[in-house]
Order: sequence, then C-alpha cells, then structure tokens
Amino acid sequence: MPWRQFLLATIALSPLAAAAGFADTLLDGQTRTGLTLTITQSDVALVRDRRNAHLEAGDQALVVEPLPKRAELGAAGLTASGLVVRSQQVDVGGIDSQALLAAHRGKEVTVVWRGPGGAERQERATVLSAEGQPVFAIGGKVVTGQPERVVYDTLPPGLNSAPGFRADISVEKSGKRDLDLSYLAHGLGWKPTYVVELADGKATLSAWAEITNASGGDFPAARIRVLAGQVENDGSLPAPRGARMEKALMAAAMDSGPDREALGPHHLYTLDRPINLADGQSVQVPLIAPLTMSTETRLELPSLPPHAWVGRFAADRPVHPQAVVALKNTSGQPLPAGPARLFQRSGDGALAFSGQDLMPMVPAGAPFRLSLGQAFDVTAQRVQTDVQKVSADVTETAWEVRLKNGGDNPAKVLVNEAFAGEWLVLEESLRHEKRDASHAGWSVQVPSKGEAVLRYRVRIKL
Repeated sequence: MPWRQFLLATIALSPLAAAAGFADTLLDGQTRTGLTLTITQSDVALVRDRRNAHLEAGDQALVVEPLPKRAELGAAGLTASGLVVRSQQVDVGGIDSQALLAAHRGKEVTVVWRGPGGAERQERATVLSAEGQPVFAIGGKVVTGQPERVVYDTLPPGLNSAPGFRADISVEKSGKRDLDLSYLAHGLGWKPTYVVELADGKATLSAWAEITNASGGDFPAARIRVLAGQVENDGSLPAPRGARMEKALMAAAMDSGPDREALGPHHLYTLDRPINLADGQSVQVPLIAPLTMSTETRLELPSLPPHAWVGRFAADRPVHPQAVVALKNTSGQPLPAGPARLFQRSGDGALAFSGQDLMPMVPAGAPFRLSLGQAFDVTAQRVQTDVQKVSADVTETAWEVRLKNGGDNPAKVLVNEAFAGEWLVLEESLRHEKRDASHAGWSVQVPSKGEAVLRYRVRIKL
C-alpha cells in the first residue's frame, strides 16, 4: 500500500469511531467539487466546502480533510440528503515528533543510534517516557538518550497528518451523494484598496479587494465573495450576536446572486473568477471596474480651537493649508471604506505618488473628500487683533488671516471656523458662508507670488 494511502487509512480511525464500531469513510481533497469563501472585514470567513462521495448504508465515521488550522465548527456543519449527523467536530490535529513519541508510550519502536565512527545501529525498544530525554526499555535495561531517529511501525489513532472534520453519521441507503460542509475560518480577511489618478479636473478610481489568508490552510480554485461592512463578532461567536453573523454569512454563501448585492446593512461582492489562495498569501483582485468622476481640488485651513474665541490667543506660526480633492460618487453603487493612494501625472507623462488617505464608506451619489497633504507653496497665519469681554457670557474677538502664495498659479483657500455657543459675525472683509449652526467658511483668492488678508470680527455667547 502506498504511504499516503496507508496514512489516510490510519488517521481515519478516530477513538470515537473505533469505540462505536462504525465503518470509516475518508474524503480527501480529491473529492471536492466546489469551494466558496465568504470573507468579512472582521478576520473571519464562512467556508462552504462541497464534496461528492459514495456512502454505504448504515452507521459510519466520516472524515473530511483538509481543513485550515484555524477552523471552527460554528456554522451549519455537514448537510446532505438521506444523511443524519449524530455528532460532529473539527479536529485540528497535526503531527510532531514529540507527540508521536508520547503516543507510543508503552509500545515498541525501532531506535537508531549513531556510533563514534558514524555507523548506525538499530534496536527494538519500548518507550517508557517521551518527556525531555526519551527513556527506553531495551533488552531488559533502561536506556536514556537521544537517538539518531525513531522508526514507528504505524501511526497511532488520534494523531492526524492534517486538520479535518469528523462526524458520526447514519446513511439511509447506499449511493453517491453531494455533501456540503460549512465552517468558520479565522485569519481570512479582506480590505478594499483604491488607486486614484488625477488629471485635468477628472479622477479615475480603481478599486481592488486585498485578500489575506492566515488561516493555516490552502484554498485552491476558491470562489470568493467579500462582505463589505463590519459584522458583529467578538471572537467567541456567542448567541445571539454570533448567530446573526452566521445567518448573514450563510445567506451570502448561497449560489445565486449578482456581482454586487445588498445584504442587510452590508454589501456583498462576488469576484468574477475563482482564485488560488495559499496560507500566508495576500492577493489583490479587481473589485469594481474603473470609474471616472469630476473633481475639485481646493486648499482648506482647519478651524481654530474652541478656547480661541473666549480669551486672548497667541499668534500661531504660519501653517500650510491642506490640499483636498472633492469628489462625488457617480458610479451608481456604494464604495466600501479603505485606503486610497493618489497619483498625478508629471510633465513627462509619468505617474507621481501624491499622497494616501482613508476613503470612508461612500453611498451611491454621495460626495466625499481625499487629502493630498499640505500645500507646499501656500502659508496661512491667524493673528488675533482684538478681544473684548462684553459681559460674563459674551465675548467679541477680531482676527486677521494672512495668506501668502509663493507658487506660479493663483490659489483659492477656504478658511474654516467652528464656533461654540451662539455666534454672530459682526464685521468681515469677505462674505462668509454659513454651513450649519456651528460652522462658517470664507473663500479667499490668493494671487500668484502674492498675498491676501481676510479680516473678521465675531461675537460669541456661551
């Protein structure tokens, strides 16, 4: 019998099955007919592993392998027509030399010793202890020491070469069956990543799904679905939160469905082709076809802190406004949150990296902003020119915002302010825009190689 067949036949003999006297059926990777991963952004995925097998009628122990090391039987488990599951478990398994020697305590093995000249000598020995330096009984004597190697006659029951699923089942009648095994796998996660190319008032946005496998198992030719949004999961999957998460994942793993669909509060994306996802691997695959949208790039000066409006405030050093790209999602579909890398083309047509920002969850048709970092050529300095305490709860304060532009092109700077309490702009050199009950902004044009000054006086009542 080839070594692999011998090993598989041996590991199928679980203690549970042996005690019950069931026949054993082993389904290895060759019996797989389909594999679907529904991967969340919470480092957990639902695996739907389909197998086809000929099962004999009656009670038996069924072994399905391989499973990833971080598998957890928290979902539906094994389902098939004409089959009843009496018990089921995930056996993480795995063989190492220490566990193998300990499993042979009281049993005979062959030990190989290496002599001073390099010659090898074999002896039959009974394992007395596997802790630290092994202890053997050889020829009526007790021998301790580390042999060159130990040769075992068989693989003992209960030690598995790979993690697997085990179930005691009852089959109604003999014949071929399609079996569905569903389980949770930790260490499988994904995140959206974006590449944004800016040119001539337009942005071309490409979206990718970056999938990471740290589950301790390989998933060949897997159909991938990614669930955008945070699912409820604290790691231990207690009911009812864990049950709700599993129900959502089970619904997501069904066969039918478009490339993208709403699934409760989340969105489910089905990738267009299967991929091979090995343990320890990260892979990027297209998530959404490239989108082109109009943009507006502007410079924004952040608001003053709240205490600046109720007392004296020392002049800040000149600061650089933030360069912000304003966009609107005209794709007709939502965009999941994720890091976005921005690029612009230089004079020779080459792409130049311009910054990175975190893109929020953007519904269809909603505006959003991405930061390019600080504007190099433009500086701004706020100076408090007056402060008066009108009453115990009313303060008037006046400001100048001095803007300088050392660049070759004119710049428009949006000066933002956020007010606490009731506020009123008493004087201003440019008209402000009231955005809401607490925020106002002034748009200031700064000429190339020139300066501009914005002045305003505000009354604050706390």
